[in-house]
Amino acid sequence: MRNSIYELVETSDTLPFDVALHSVNYVPSHWHNSMEIIFVLRGTLEVTVDSRQHSLSEGDVLVINSSHVHEVIGLDMNIIATFLIPDGFIKANLKGFESVYFDCDSRSAGKEQRQGLDRIRQLLAEMVHLRYKGGEVYELEMQIRMLGVLSALAQQFRAEAQSGAMNEKYKERMLRIITYIDEHYDEPLSLQDIAEREFLSVPYLSKFFSDNIGLNFQSYLTSIRLKNAVEELLSYEEERIADLALKHGFPNAKSFYSAFKNRYHMTPNEYRKQYRPGMGERQDKPSSNYLAFNQSSALGIINQYLKRSKSDEQPQVQALSAKVDAVDLSAPGVLVRHTWKNIITIGKAKEGLHADVQEQIRYVQQRCPFHAIRFHGIFDDEMMVYHVDGDGNPHYNFRFVDQLFDFLLSVGLKPFVELGFMPFAMAADPDKKVFYKHSYVSGPQSVERWCELVEHFLHHCMNRYGQDEVESWKLEFWNEPELDVFWPGSRQEYMDFYRQTYRKVKQVSERLQIGAPGRIISLLSTDFNREFFAFCRNEKCVPDFIPVHFYPHEQLDEMVSAEQLSRLYQQEPYRIMLDQFGGISPDPDYLKHMLKSEISSLAELELSGLPVYLTEWNSTAFHRELTNDTLYKAAYIVKNIVENLDRIEGFGYWVLSDNIEETPASERLFHGGLGLIAQYGIPKPAMLAYELLAKLGERLVTRGNGYIVTSGRGRYQVLSYNYCHFDDLYALGDISFIDDKNRYSGFKEEKTFKLELELRNIPKGRYRMVTYHVSRALGSSYDEWVRMGAPAYVNAEEIAYLKAAARPRMEIRQIDIEDCAAYTVVLEPHAIELMELFKLE
Repeated sequence: MRNSIYELVETSDTLPFDVALHSVNYVPSHWHNSMEIIFVLRGTLEVTVDSRQHSLSEGDVLVINSSHVHEVIGLDMNIIATFLIPDGFIKANLKGFESVYFDCDSRSAGKEQRQGLDRIRQLLAEMVHLRYKGGEVYELEMQIRMLGVLSALAQQFRAEAQSGAMNEKYKERMLRIITYIDEHYDEPLSLQDIAEREFLSVPYLSKFFSDNIGLNFQSYLTSIRLKNAVEELLSYEEERIADLALKHGFPNAKSFYSAFKNRYHMTPNEYRKQYRPGMGERQDKPSSNYLAFNQSSALGIINQYLKRSKSDEQPQVQALSAKVDAVDLSAPGVLVRHTWKNIITIGKAKEGLHADVQEQIRYVQQRCPFHAIRFHGIFDDEMMVYHVDGDGNPHYNFRFVDQLFDFLLSVGLKPFVELGFMPFAMAADPDKKVFYKHSYVSGPQSVERWCELVEHFLHHCMNRYGQDEVESWKLEFWNEPELDVFWPGSRQEYMDFYRQTYRKVKQVSERLQIGAPGRIISLLSTDFNREFFAFCRNEKCVPDFIPVHFYPHEQLDEMVSAEQLSRLYQQEPYRIMLDQFGGISPDPDYLKHMLKSEISSLAELELSGLPVYLTEWNSTAFHRELTNDTLYKAAYIVKNIVENLDRIEGFGYWVLSDNIEETPASERLFHGGLGLIAQYGIPKPAMLAYELLAKLGERLVTRGNGYIVTSGRGRYQVLSYNYCHFDDLYALGDISFIDDKNRYSGFKEEKTFKLELELRNIPKGRYRMVTYHVSRALGSSYDEWVRMGAPAYVNAEEIAYLKAAARPRMEIRQIDIEDCAAYTVVLEPHAIELMELFKLE
């Protein structure tokens, strides 16, 4: 990337100045018609301004006045925040702008200026925080803080103007010269060539250049060549150093080595090895200019400069009133099937045999009955289904399978079986495994042996439960084979594996239902489905249904290896997980948009007749995401179920229980697990969301932003919710503002939601109105645990107390209705409420 010495500062449409995070290696001498503030968050820099050198390290602040030529060199891996304030903004807000000069280098500041510097650091940090957090009054808040910075500078750092600013008279000529150098730096170039272009003498041009840039012509040309060569040095590791030198204008490799060593104090090969990704601990590649990078690396550092309260008291929020027109309860409405009830999930098959998980399944089925339950690992070694004797003969044992299926059917749940993973004795490569309690993900040593296992399994189930029963089950084939971590083989190998399994299943019974592999529809980079379904059509093995998975991580880093992905199940930090999965989507309606896209894609593939099941979905894929335990999850679930009601055939929320063995068990009660129910069977707010959803009627009257109205069996229901999405900082991976006791600082636009409905055409009579309200103070087991003192250990009495607290607040009153009834609800952020109205006889 070629950058001229003159930097055009582009501000956003809404801000009159620029705020950004960078990592910097080397920025050649340049100037701009803006004041620049550099705030060092990590690492060390050397900045030269008008031949004056400034050494900066973490916490330092340096002001570079407008039109002063400056050069920046990163001495190690660094993170800096830069603030570019155009002359026009300063002129509009500071009298005597023409004579304004700020002498602010925190390294040389006096004692009397330290308080002012602390204030400037705080304001700069707040601007970085706001830059990524946003909000309705974001622009106003940013400008207030920038004016505060200018005020602090004017009061304590104003000084006599220094020489060195680029003369306005010569800026146009200088810009022409530098632009020419940028465009021709890789060619033989001399001062004589440029002097002839500008109709100047060589001695005059030489002095002109040195006076305005602070470097002689040859030094500047070398710095530009070096900057561009370093970019390719890191981007194209296979390129020879000698070829790189010639490509970027150096006369030979020796001159490149000499210039490089003078600048970086090491050879190009040493530099390339030091910063090459995957080599040792230094895995961050530096940029050769100011470049944006993954901001989540920096945002946590900002926290130390912010004076921000971390109170568990609920914030004061502005009311947001949603006035809704009258709702006609006599309208015929639309019949809904509530397909979200078709599936619930647990982790692995063996977990369904654990007493605590079975108790939680019973709890769910009593309060919100589901039709089927989906799980991994029916052939995992823990299920003891398959082994080989000393002579190589296979043996099958379905004792644990029987125990699991007997229990599930006894509580009204049909098995929704994922056919995978591979038994150890059958795996072609037993080193390919995933999860803390290992599941083997390689293909089989023998596809024939695998098909025999599937056949024995199906025949055994039919003999035990009956053919009609088993034919009502669903068989999902494998888990996310588009990811190397779950299928290390080639795509063609997987498709052949699927085809042979499909044919074996259909050979057992044509009416058995085998689905496609469960793939993640929210990973934008994958193109698995088109190739797979074309193969299925050609090979006459089109699946009976389409299982898909959803987590709101938009882009999986293509450089992430299967080993790195596997480590996510070994309690990798949440920030690292978000780095590798591209963070959380800023789109609060991402599930709705992804499902629409999937349905449209299937129609294009002429597969629109196949039912779609969401067999995994959650607001995160991570088992230690602290908001999983909070009230946020209640509103998240209600919003997404209501907005996508009956759009597909099933919504398998991942997962029912925190007792899941994909990751190591946590010693903490509320550790950010994915489950609806925490350890010891304590329901989370997410579980209460399902309990309220289960009370909705079978006829949809209307729905809008934040509510749904249903009816059925002589009853009327209004379910309302106040959903607040993650802010940009949190979505990028900045978790510095939350901890065990404070988990509500990662959301934006937190407002009270007021809903007013006029319910009309209600048959005259006396009615009972029952409301179920879930908020941080009422029904949230996590928030009650915090109020208890967030004990690390809970005894039986305390567990019983938290279970009792995990209930919605219930209010009952009787009202006489002539024709209409007014219903008003006020919801704090993340709260949900269901109102049910029914006539008394």
